[in-house]
Formats: sequence, structure tokens, C-alpha cells
Amino acid sequence: MKKILIKFTCSPSKNYTALSEEAFGQMKNIFLRNSIFWMKVWGIIFISAVFFILPIFAKAANLGERTPFFVENSYDLLDRSALMATLQEVSAKAYFYTEDEWWNSLSSQDNAKALIRALALEFDQKIYPKLTQVYGSPWEPGIDNDPRITILISRIKEGAGGYFNSGDEYTIEQVATSNEREMIYLNSMYLDSSRAKSFLAHEFQHLITFYQKDKLRGVSDDVWLNEARSEYASTLAGYDDFLAGSNLEKRIIDFFKDPSDSLTEWVNVSTDYGSANLFMQYLVSHFGNQILTKIIQSPLTGISSISNALKEIDSNKTASDVFFEWSVANYLNDCKVDGQKYCYLSNALTEKIKVSPTVSQLLSNSGISSVSWTDFVKDWSGHWYKFTGGNANLKINFKKAAGTTFKVAYIIQRINGSAEVKFINLDANGEGIGLVENFGTDVVSITLVPVSITNTSGFSASEPYRTFTYNVSLTTEAVFPQTPPSSPVSSGVSPNYPEGSLVRAKGDYKVYVIKNGYKRWIQNSEIFKYYPHFGWQAVIEVTPEERDWYRDSWLVRADGDKRVYEVNGDGTKYWLNMTAEEFSQTGRKWDMVYIVNNSERDFYRTGADVRYK
Repeated sequence: MKKILIKFTCSPSKNYTALSEEAFGQMKNIFLRNSIFWMKVWGIIFISAVFFILPIFAKAANLGERTPFFVENSYDLLDRSALMATLQEVSAKAYFYTEDEWWNSLSSQDNAKALIRALALEFDQKIYPKLTQVYGSPWEPGIDNDPRITILISRIKEGAGGYFNSGDEYTIEQVATSNEREMIYLNSMYLDSSRAKSFLAHEFQHLITFYQKDKLRGVSDDVWLNEARSEYASTLAGYDDFLAGSNLEKRIIDFFKDPSDSLTEWVNVSTDYGSANLFMQYLVSHFGNQILTKIIQSPLTGISSISNALKEIDSNKTASDVFFEWSVANYLNDCKVDGQKYCYLSNALTEKIKVSPTVSQLLSNSGISSVSWTDFVKDWSGHWYKFTGGNANLKINFKKAAGTTFKVAYIIQRINGSAEVKFINLDANGEGIGLVENFGTDVVSITLVPVSITNTSGFSASEPYRTFTYNVSLTTEAVFPQTPPSSPVSSGVSPNYPEGSLVRAKGDYKVYVIKNGYKRWIQNSEIFKYYPHFGWQAVIEVTPEERDWYRDSWLVRADGDKRVYEVNGDGTKYWLNMTAEEFSQTGRKWDMVYIVNNSERDFYRTGADVRYK
């Protein structure tokens, strides 16, 4: 069995294996010594040939009752291993204890009681129901046969919002310092902080994970994924709806400290939490809360559990596909590109997230026309190599090291503001080529995105680097003719479905309405109510190739309204406040515009106007 300690800025530590008979005897002696210690704390010592020790972890039934607790000295502000605490609040779902020394030092205990009461209300009415609906329940009634969990508020080292210790889920014979409760610890330092609710939601997810993964399914999840779910708990509870002062705002800042931080290598620094949070924001915005439920209910762990969950919701993507698309989204973040794969479907994150290139190089016909570079990257991390300048075609040669696995693509950004993502297929030797025409004229930049996905399990705090080499050069070499942007991409299929048909590709949950060679995603089932002829029975299942034959459209206008709106994947519409000429100059086309009724137009939230620049 394992003892796992997880807090907002700390990783698991201390492993316990199954107890031998000798070890069990040692634990029993420790238990007796601990019992005598607590008797001394209470000022009571019984010396007798035969004596009985009352259970020292019996539940307090009344407010004001004092109880001893073990705490982790590595996290405790004063390096203590134990402390006394008093029951201050009993809610429908939890006991709230406060450390006595801290409590007695307060100048205003009434204010602290009000904060605890408000936190208890948040836990009962928001955190508990919203998290258990998606993640499942904690162990109830659990090791203590009590449906309420215990929340201990004490002085913890700065930077840690709280922690969870799975050792409390075992008997004291198994883990000598167990408090024998479903229990989480919160830092008293942040009791009056706006993030206190987020800290509580974060740690509660860890408590749920112990039951759902370790107890029910006999597996311990990867630290990075456990933390990622806890990071998203604040969003589930609704505490990130307004960005200012939220946990999400803090994690965006953390992410930008090192956008290339490996998602799976958990060193337990703030950038780890930033990456985990934003990956989960992207994942859930594209696949819904159901993906979280499937992941935590899977008997698999880590990367494998994500791929399995995607399969269970009928997606044809794998975890590595989603991670790669997220890596591109962190740089491009443009919902107009390729079916909104490469953007956050949240207005706040669409505006906030756009990383700078890892390397930026200017090429010139008369100066530097070729660049070669060897680099080293960690698995499951994003890197972006941008190239501008020139007045020719561009050739990209890529080669990965033997024994590694890479996904490689390049982002084409054009002078008209449009963008495209193209993949480089690697051969058996790990080599691949990309060719781009009109670089430096029609194409203003190319950004190479290599992602190593070599290791998929057993991650540590110190993962190896993976090596690759690229050469980027200006060339007169011809590029194979491409299908004109105004025509659907040829894929060997030519679907002939009636205009206005509803289609859904096999393995994809998204339903589209098709028109003029375009497809428009029906983002919410509520929209079906606005059109009598819409209905699930009318949805035609097509092949992915047939779906991809249709280009994506995101433009709508209501019948009788001249205003054209661009609709993002998060359900926000933006008025294209520009002339018809400016509209065309941006690369948008009038046959992309769908006519909708007023009800659908008004269904979308209204964002800021989009003006021609």
C-alpha cells in the first residue's frame, strides 16, 4: 500500500509496502508510543500492569470539542508532526477543525468563523455536488464510518494551498500516523483569500481520486493527471467563470513562465500546474465533462486512460492527437482553422493564450538562406520554431533520433490572415520533408512544431531529452500543386448530400449542417429546437473523409439582418464590423455565410466587434 501526500505545490512522497509480521509489530509499538504521547498532551498518564487505551481518533460530535491530529512535518509551517485542533463548524458534508495555537492567536475569531462558515456553505452547495457529479464520490462512509469528511485548517508552509494524505485512509496499524478519516488539509494563511474555495476543490478531487482509482480499481494514477483533474476542479465548481483573481488567472501566469514545460514530467513547480491546468481547459472544452468521468472511471492510468476515454465517447483521436492539437493551439489559437481544433473554445482563453516562438529566424535570398539546428526536448512538451523573410519556396527537412517517436507539423500563416497546419510524415528512418510555396510573399511565416511522444507511462521528475535535427532553406524546388483554397479539399470522395443536410462522421460527436461545400457545427442541442426540420433522426452518418471534404464555416447572419457574425466554439458571436471590401480582403468568403433565424443568433453570447486592421 502507498502513502501519498498531494498538495497544491507538492508531489507524492513516502511509499509504504505491505506490512510484514515484524513491521506490523513495530507499527503496533509506534501506535502505543503515540497513544502515550497524546495522553501526556492531555495531562493524563495511566501506569498499570493492564490498561486500556481509548481510541484517540473518535469523532467529535459537538462544536468546541478538541481533537489531536497527525500532520506532515515537511508541510507544516513549524515542522510539527502533530497538533491539537478544535471543531469549529459542522456542515452537511464536512467537519471543519482549526489548529488551536493558530486560532488562539487570532485578533478576530468571529471573522475567521464567518469565513469558515462561508467555506462550509461553498463546499456543501457547490464543490461537493459539482465535483461528485463529474468525478464520482469519495469513500463513503469510509474508514471512519462517517459520511462527513474532515477538513483541518492549520499553518502550512507558504505557497501550498493545502494537501491530501492518503495515509489517513488506512488504519493506524497499517500507517502509524493515520488520522483514520477521509480528510484534507487547508492552509490557514489563505482562509481569507479568494482562492480558498479553489484550494478546497483541488484537494477534494484528490480525495475522490483515491477512492475511484486506488480503492475501487486498485491503480494509482499518474501524478500529472491527478493534479490536472484537481486543477480543473476549480473550473468545475464555477470559480474560474470570472478570470480576474481566479485560480485560472494565476495558472495562465504560471504557464507563460515556461510554455515548453513538459506536461508529464512532474517536478512540482508552478509551471507544472500551469501546463496541467491549461491542458485540461483545452481537453474539456473540446470533449465536455464526460471525458473527465471516463478518465477517472477507467482502470487505466495516465496517457492510456485519456486515449481509452476518447475511444469510449466515440472519438477517433488518441491522447497524443489531442496533445499535439493543444500544442498548436497554444501558439496559433485560431478557431477559424480546421474545424476549431487549434484553439481554446473559451473566449477568455482565446484572447489570453498565444505563446511566443521558441526560436525565431529571418531568412534572406541575399543573406542567410538556410538554417540547420539540432535540439533536445522533453516528451509531451511544446516547442515552436518560426521562420520569416525570403522570397522563394521553402523546404523543411526533419530527422528524429533513433528510438524516439515524434509528431511533426508546420503552421503556414498567410498575408491575408488565414492559417493552415500541415503534417510532415516521417519515414522508416525518421526523416520527412515539407515544402511551402510563395514563402515571403503570400506566406508571411512558417512555424515548425515538433512534439516527442516517446514515453507514454512511468513518468518521473527527471525525464530524458529527445533529439531531433532540422534544416530549413529557401529553394526553387517546385511544390506539388495544391487544391485552391476556394474548393473543397480532394480526398478521393465526392459526397452528394442535399443542401441543408445534417451530418456526423463516424467516431465524431459533432453534428454539422452542410451548404455550398461548407459545413457549420451545431454547437448545442438547444439550437435544434429553433428549427422544426432539425432532429436527431435526420442526422446522416458519413465517413470522416466525406466530412472533411466540406470546408469549415463559422459565419452567420440572421434573416433580415445585414450584420455578419463570426461564432467561436465557446458560443460567443462577434460582429464583423467592416465594409464588404474589407470582409473580402480578410480572406473570408460570402458563400461561407449561413442564414440563421433570430433565435439562434440571440442564443450566442455577444463579444467585442471585429474590425478590419
